[in-house]
Amino acid sequence: MLASKASGIYAPICLKKAVDALGGVVNQAAVNRTVQALLVAGACRIANSLAKEAQGPMFTPIAQASGRRVAYHTFSHVLDLDISFHLERRTGALSRILERGTRSVSMVFRAVVFTFIPTAVELVLVCGLLSRTFTPIVSGLVLGTFVAYTLWTAALTRAAAEARKKVNKLDNLTTGKAVDALLNYETVKLFNNEQFEVDEYDLYLSGYQQAAVATENVAAVLNAGQGFILSAGLTAVLAFAALLSPVGSFTAGDLVMAQGLLLQVAAPLQFLGWFYRELRQSLVDMEAFFKILLTQPKLPDGHLTLPQPNIAGTPDALQHAPSLQEQMVPQNGQRHSNGNGAMEASTSGRNIGVSIELRNVEFGYQPGRPVLKGVNLKVEPGQSCAVVGPSGSGKSTLLRLLVRLYDVQGGAVLLDGIDVRDLQQGSLRGAVAVVPQDTVLFADTVKRNILYGRPSASDEDIDQAAEMAQLKPVIAGMRDGYGTLVGERGLKLSGGEKQRVAIARAFLRQPRLLICDEATSALDTATEQGIMASLEELAQGRTSVFVAHRLSTVQKCDKIFVMQAGKVVEAGTHEELLRAGHVYRDMWTAQAQADEEHAACIPEHMEALPLEA
Repeated sequence: MLASKASGIYAPICLKKAVDALGGVVNQAAVNRTVQALLVAGACRIANSLAKEAQGPMFTPIAQASGRRVAYHTFSHVLDLDISFHLERRTGALSRILERGTRSVSMVFRAVVFTFIPTAVELVLVCGLLSRTFTPIVSGLVLGTFVAYTLWTAALTRAAAEARKKVNKLDNLTTGKAVDALLNYETVKLFNNEQFEVDEYDLYLSGYQQAAVATENVAAVLNAGQGFILSAGLTAVLAFAALLSPVGSFTAGDLVMAQGLLLQVAAPLQFLGWFYRELRQSLVDMEAFFKILLTQPKLPDGHLTLPQPNIAGTPDALQHAPSLQEQMVPQNGQRHSNGNGAMEASTSGRNIGVSIELRNVEFGYQPGRPVLKGVNLKVEPGQSCAVVGPSGSGKSTLLRLLVRLYDVQGGAVLLDGIDVRDLQQGSLRGAVAVVPQDTVLFADTVKRNILYGRPSASDEDIDQAAEMAQLKPVIAGMRDGYGTLVGERGLKLSGGEKQRVAIARAFLRQPRLLICDEATSALDTATEQGIMASLEELAQGRTSVFVAHRLSTVQKCDKIFVMQAGKVVEAGTHEELLRAGHVYRDMWTAQAQADEEHAACIPEHMEALPLEA
């Protein structure tokens, strides 16, 4: 940059020498001096051009690296924000904000380093040369021209910035609407609302079009004013240089030099206006970007880690926790089969579970509408428990508090005797595997979606996890096998297939705490029985929490907690709760009657059909 500016300023000085050499007696020596000066001026211009072009390749790695670091840390920051932020965001709008903000960082660097600072230094040097050659008034006119240019640019750019904000807002809405419709494509189709979505999208496009036209009009006025000020100012500078300087105090070469210097400064000044506009627009783009960066998680990270489980007397049990292959072979060397040919996991009698305790837990998503009202429960390490109750009783909310997607508003949630608010979130969630009711997969292959449970797992472990989750027959029927793309959010798979992938993830993760929220709700009865057998085997030696509406799937759990209206109203084993004859027994009786009525609706000739049919 320094070489480019120095050679650019020296080129007009060489032209002055060439013109002055021909201003006196024209002889061979004068011609030689003129040619020499012209050659040096040409070399300066070549050096100026080469040095200027070299700035790009030298600066681009820095700009790209800075952009990459900003994008990396911003994306990491967004993923670290709590679930309340992500429930309120619009995916398309957030994507555009991150994209524009990252691009703006490079623009700010480039504008400041290669335009504003060099132009200011160059302006000072040019004013000094013109003041010494002509008169300080000439330098004052140059500065006046630049001040008028800058003020005009700043005033019009502020107006353009307001228009830009409106353009950005409509751009975010347009992109967000398109992404929202595409993500919910199946719903749009089912309700026959394609035209409704297109009309709303076009409404945003119309607003964006009007705002973009207004922005372009402001830019045209800005450019016209800049051109007028620059042309008029430079003309006035040359005219006054000739009028105000004493006769004979300057030469024709001095005027040529002044013209060259002014053009040398005017060229980046035109870019200065463009860069200033871009800088202002970049700052507007970065406003929302910075707002996201300044958003702090509402769930501060703790400082403690979960104690390591004691497996066979070994304190660092997590490091020596059984692999999936070891889990498949119990201590007697025999593999367990669930009756459907799938091999089941076992911890070989080793306990790596965590203890769970909820002490008078209170929580509500909105003020004045409590969901949990003083919940108390306790589960010992390695035990399996079930949480049952009617819809809206707070079962799924309880699971979210266990993995600290939210913080309790009263009471405490303890794992291994430690308040989850004091635990590092990485330590907490690293010990948990969740099989959700609504499984959403990544737009990737089946293998990559299973591997998400433990990215370091081997192909053999993935294969075993798929087998234990009853997923192998499904994969065998796919043309590309494990390489089959599941589509966005896994829409190419059925609900049951998606749940099996989620269960395979859980097998692969080797958790200390297994959480299943209606994990088999999308499966048929036969497959559900096999999956439940596999999940029960996976839960051996681990603490497991099952949320279910179908009571038959959790009757073997060590503890069953019955929730109603945000409270635990009953607790015990299946047999104990039936003997107590309260809420759980009423639920069990109601489900049994529903099953009998359903069976009664099946025609006799269908009941007589062989299993193959």
